Amino acid sequence: MSRNLIALQNKFLGEGQTVYDALARLHADKGHIAPQDILDLAQEHNLPPAHVRATAEFYDELAQSSAAQRSLKICNGEACRAAGCDAVIERCESELGVTTGEVSSSGTRLEHVACLGYCGQGPNAMIDDLPVSLASTGAVDAALKSVLSESEHGLTEPKNPIYRPESDAPCVVLRNAGQDVIGLTDARAAGIYGALEKAVTSLQPQDVIDQIKASQLRGRGGAGFPTGIKLQTVADSEAPDGSGRRFVVVNFDEGDAGSYIDKELVENDPHSQIEGILLAAYATGAREAIIYARYEYPRARRVLEAAVDEVRAAGLVGASLFGSDFACDITVVRGQGAYICGEETSLLRSLEGVPALVSVRPPFPAQEGLWRCPTAVNNVETIHTLPWIIEHGADAYASLGHEKSRGTKVISLNHRVAHPGVYEVELGVTLRHVIFDLAGGMADGQSCKAVQVGGPLGGLLPESLLDTRLDFEAMAAQGAILGHGGIVVYSQEDDLVKIGRGLMHFCAVESCGKCFPCRIGAVRGTELFDQMMESGVTDERVELLGELCETMKYGSLCAMGSMTPAPIESLIQHFPDELERYRKSVASERTP
Repeated sequence: MSRNLIALQNKFLGEGQTVYDALARLHADKGHIAPQDILDLAQEHNLPPAHVRATAEFYDELAQSSAAQRSLKICNGEACRAAGCDAVIERCESELGVTTGEVSSSGTRLEHVACLGYCGQGPNAMIDDLPVSLASTGAVDAALKSVLSESEHGLTEPKNPIYRPESDAPCVVLRNAGQDVIGLTDARAAGIYGALEKAVTSLQPQDVIDQIKASQLRGRGGAGFPTGIKLQTVADSEAPDGSGRRFVVVNFDEGDAGSYIDKELVENDPHSQIEGILLAAYATGAREAIIYARYEYPRARRVLEAAVDEVRAAGLVGASLFGSDFACDITVVRGQGAYICGEETSLLRSLEGVPALVSVRPPFPAQEGLWRCPTAVNNVETIHTLPWIIEHGADAYASLGHEKSRGTKVISLNHRVAHPGVYEVELGVTLRHVIFDLAGGMADGQSCKAVQVGGPLGGLLPESLLDTRLDFEAMAAQGAILGHGGIVVYSQEDDLVKIGRGLMHFCAVESCGKCFPCRIGAVRGTELFDQMMESGVTDERVELLGELCETMKYGSLCAMGSMTPAPIESLIQHFPDELERYRKSVASERTP
C-alpha cells in the first residue's frame, strides 16, 4: 500500500515530493491544518483524502486542526516530571480554562511535548517557538501572563553546560567543545573537513569502510549495531530499479526524555556533523543525504540549516569535492512531532510522505530503505565520530572502551545531580563514577533512589546497582540499556509508580499503532496503573501487569512496544516498596 501511495505522490506532486512536505508548508503558513485544507490539498493533487488526512493526523504539529494565536507546550518527559511538570500542567489548565490539547478562549493552544532538550533545567516549556525553563521563581507566572495578556514574558532559551573530559581522558566527540566552530571559516581553521579531504584524496571508499569496521564503532542511537557493517551493506547493495541511488539519513529526531546529546553536538559543532555525513556518503557511494531534524530543537535546527547553506555556497555540498568525481547534496527535513520517527523504518516512511508506521524487517534499510534504495541510517553522535576515526586511525579508537563496547560515549544528566549537563566518558566507567565523581553527586542533599539510562525504554536501576558499567553488555545484563545515553536520576522525592504510569502512557500516545500488543497493551497498561493508584495495588493486578509486559515484549513489532515493559518490570523487581505504598488494607483489596 505504501508503494502505491508513494507512486501516486511522485505522479501528482513530482518525483521525490511528498504529502508530508506539502502539509508542513501549509502548517508553516497557517499555523494549523483545517479539515477543509485536507480536502483541498487532496483535490489539488489528485490524492486520496484519507491518505492526506492520515499523514497529517500522525504528527503532533500537523494534527492541529484549529487556529490559535499563541501556543504553550509543557514538557512531560521523565526528567521534567521529576522536576514537577505535573503541577505546572495543572496550573496552566486551570488558569487557561482548558484541558491539554485544547485552545483557550484567549486563543492559546495548550499542549504536552515529550522533550525540549533542557533536562537539567526543568520543568521546561515552549512558548510559541521558544524553549524556556520554568525552574526559576516567577517563570510560570511570566509564561501564563504572556499568553493571557500578550505581554512580554522576558524568558530566554537556556544553555546546557558541556563538560569536556579531563586532559588525561580521551576526548573524541566533544573534541571541539569550548571553541567557536559554528562558522565555516572557524571550522576549517580548527581542522574540520581535514579528515574528509584526506579520505577523498588518498583513500578509496572501501578503505574508509575498513577503518570504521576496524574501529569497532557501534551505533550510538540505541541498538549498538556495528557501524562499519551497516556502511558495507549499503555499499554492497543495489536499488531494485537499477538506478544506483543510495542514501545517508541522519536521525536527528532525538526524542528520549533525558537526552540532549545530539542537540548540543549539532548546535555547537555543526560542521563536524556535515563532515561525518560526507564521509559516510563517500564510503557508501551515496549522492544524497538527508538530516531529519527534531521540531522541538529550533535553535539547533537553525544552526544546522545555516551551516548546510554555508558549505553549499563554498562548494563542499552538491559539487565535486577536492578535484574528485564525488559529490553529495544534503537536505534538512524538519520533523513534525512524532517520537516513533526515531525508529529507523518509521523515519524513512515519514520521509516518503506516508504515515510513519514501523515496517517489518527484513529487508533492512541498509538493503532497501528510502524509496527502496540502500540507506545508511545513523544518529548524530555516530556520524560525529567518523572524522576522528579517519584522522586518528581505527586502532586509536578501538583502544578505548571496555570489552565489546569500544570508544567513548557522550551522556547527559538531569537536574537531580549537582552538575547536570553533557559529558563524554570512556565506555566501561560505572554509573556511580558518572553521578558522584563527574556530576558532583546528588543535588540539594538528596539521595539516589533510581537511575534510568537510555530514555523511556530503559530499565530502572536501584542505587545498589550503580557499580554497573556503562556499556552495551553490562547494562543489558541488568535489564537496562545504554540507549542514546540520556541519564535520568530519581531521588527520594520521586514516586516511581507515577513515573511508571507516565512511561506506559507515553507509549500509548506515541505508538504508531501498527501492531496491537503495543497499541492496545500500552493503553491497558496505563489503565491498570490508574486502577492501582486510585483503588489500590493487589497481587492480582501486579501479576496482570507482568503478563501484559510479557505480551508487549515478545509480541510487538519494534522496540517501542517490546522495550516499554523494561522499566515496568524493573519497577516490580527492584522497587516493591514503591508499589506497596499503594496497597490498601487486605479487606479492601479488589481485583481488576
